Amino acid sequence: MNRRQAIIKACLLLRRQEKEESLAKFLLMYMLDESSQEFHNKLSDELTTAQEKRYFELINKHISENTPLSHLVGFDYFYDRKFKVTKDVLSPRIETEELIYKVLEYAKKSNKDSFRILDLCTGSGIIAITLKKEISKQTTEVVASDISEKALIIANENAILNKAEITFIQSDLFDKIPGKFDIIISNPPYISYHDKNTLENNVLNYDPHLALFADEEGMYFYRKIIENAKNHLVNNGIIFFEIGYDQKEKIQKLGEKNNFITKVHKDINGRDRIAVLTFK
Repeated sequence: MNRRQAIIKACLLLRRQEKEESLAKFLLMYMLDESSQEFHNKLSDELTTAQEKRYFELINKHISENTPLSHLVGFDYFYDRKFKVTKDVLSPRIETEELIYKVLEYAKKSNKDSFRILDLCTGSGIIAITLKKEISKQTTEVVASDISEKALIIANENAILNKAEITFIQSDLFDKIPGKFDIIISNPPYISYHDKNTLENNVLNYDPHLALFADEEGMYFYRKIIENAKNHLVNNGIIFFEIGYDQKEKIQKLGEKNNFITKVHKDINGRDRIAVLTFK
């Protein structure tokens, strides 16, 4: 069976179970660990018996257990880079790329020669690593922290994989973080426990709950970071957050209470997603 035939068969299996058919192509491409161009140039190539067996095992696993693509193959792509994914870290979300865009936009307009950046709740390290690789105009030191030792193991592996020099620290937010920073960025847990039953099983069963849920209707980590940020920001320092679609007013109130000017930007789907906080 060649690659094209395997994809057609997989699409049929997925369609019968009312599953998204596009997974068939991406799963095979990811499993073979090829670039999009390389993969499309080889659609007529025959699969080995072992490859065919493995491919349909993964298709059936997705059908029977609703396993996400990243957990089927053990990695995902973010900002065109490959990152290892396990049950100990969140799978990358496209919305988080928009958070990166905002930071890069800020860095490009800045007249600073260097940045010291802190990524809180780093998880798999995608934000810290991407900023280290993408900010080329200025000298950049990136510190990334997480309370989870298991997450930091994955983040460190991803930094090595992507040849990014990051300082990783196991810390409960600022507890063990030394010095001050030009930029603090975070995509913290922000889903309220009350909303737990609204999530799909492919999120609840695979993403770590430590990285998903927060007290205070999802606002706990934002509050803790904002209340303590002034001790960890340089003059004219700035905070970037990814937020939930319904948290704009709450984040603005927190910012106002702690003497920050807060601007909230929408994502590509028109939802409030990125909060930028600067001192008044």
